[in-house]
Amino acid sequence: MKNNKMSIKIGIDLMESENSPKILLEKILDFSKSLKKNVSFVFFAKDDLKDEFEKIKKEIDSSFEMQYSEHTIAMDENPLLAMRRKKDSTIFEGLNYLKEDKIDAFISCGNTGALAAGATHFIKTFKTISRPALLALLPTKKDPLAILDVGASIAMSSDNLIQFALLGAAFQKTRNVIKPTVGLLNIGTEKQKGTFHHQKAYLELKKMNSYFEFAGNIEGKEVFEGKVDVLVTDGFTGNIFLKTSEGLASFVLDKVEKNIAQKKSEIFKTLKDLKKRLSYGEYPGAILIGIKKLVIKCHGYSSIKGIISAIYGTIELVENNLIGSIKSYLESTTPP
Repeated sequence: MKNNKMSIKIGIDLMESENSPKILLEKILDFSKSLKKNVSFVFFAKDDLKDEFEKIKKEIDSSFEMQYSEHTIAMDENPLLAMRRKKDSTIFEGLNYLKEDKIDAFISCGNTGALAAGATHFIKTFKTISRPALLALLPTKKDPLAILDVGASIAMSSDNLIQFALLGAAFQKTRNVIKPTVGLLNIGTEKQKGTFHHQKAYLELKKMNSYFEFAGNIEGKEVFEGKVDVLVTDGFTGNIFLKTSEGLASFVLDKVEKNIAQKKSEIFKTLKDLKKRLSYGEYPGAILIGIKKLVIKCHGYSSIKGIISAIYGTIELVENNLIGSIKSYLESTTPP
């Protein structure tokens, strides 16, 4: 399916979210009425919901498609076993739709490992990318920071870290950052810090200043200073960092909010906005970057508002041809 600004089709997995599939469907359909763009949806759900959903389809004057599967993949299931045993699950059905160009993008709150493994297996990564990463945008004192990987995989090699740097830089270039600055999340700024993989990646990234500016190692305390445009890490560390940041921000901001007398003050409004931006439940999804198609992962406990925000963001990414832009950037680079 071509990225036509006048016609976009988004696939949405309704299962494995903490939200009721029925309520999620209804809220998304309500949201779709406010869209002033030609956007349609394909919803993926378990087949025991068919009667209920088909009734909704008849009652609502809205054009959308439903696809039903026998299985869903639980959050605690082994992704590789699920790929063998549950090929008809909502996640894999959605990915196959994407592979066959029946939809322009696919959004899921489901099992992250299954989504990443399925996307790698069915859709494939770009030629120079061995595994995908989850990329999230975080606010800083300056411009938004792209951090990856935040949880697609816990495996790591120096090659993965280098590829993540290229993917993150490519993403920021699509946001008009001409020459992104890349940092490597580490326990210290010295080049010998971290694991063997970190040390090797550091040396290789230093050679790549024709593609981006390498700022060296970045400690966790420096992340929100806005010194870099891209922060590279492995999925295990990145996921812990992201969730710890969310928890700490929520704790501090709750304490501050309770002690602000003027609830209508500008300071209070600013704090509320910051808390919202740092809340993973409200965050508009993470991009499974490195895959040849557009896949968005929302957290299982994302609010309906957060999922709708992800849909809106996905529409913009399709319109801006994110995947085509990243492909062009990767093809123009030849890492050492």
